[in-house]
Amino acid sequence: MRETPYGITQLGLPGRQATATERDRHCRDTRPAARPAPAAEGRGREDVLGRLTRAFPDTPVATLFLVTAEAFDFFASARIRHYVPVLAFKRASRRLAQGRPEPEARGG
Repeated sequence: MRETPYGITQLGLPGRQATATERDRHCRDTRPAARPAPAAEGRGREDVLGRLTRAFPDTPVATLFLVTAEAFDFFASARIRHYVPVLAFKRASRRLAQGRPEPEARGG
């Protein structure tokens, strides 16, 4: 038995110890390391627009552009940018499903 740094006692079981490469491959860190490039954000915006076009085929394209732009503008100050397309799609599709595609009133 051995004590870990957290005060947990582990049993010393016989067997093969994992090498460093096996450990690295097992639980790779997939968190984003940097902001996405502007091109990647543009592709995300195009993807959202395409998904909205398929989800709401009877809605005019100009309305879809407007709702998509407003959804992305809502998250413009978000610190973590990797999830903005997912959140913008959710916001825009909810707004279109509720039948409120006209511009939102901005407080000022």
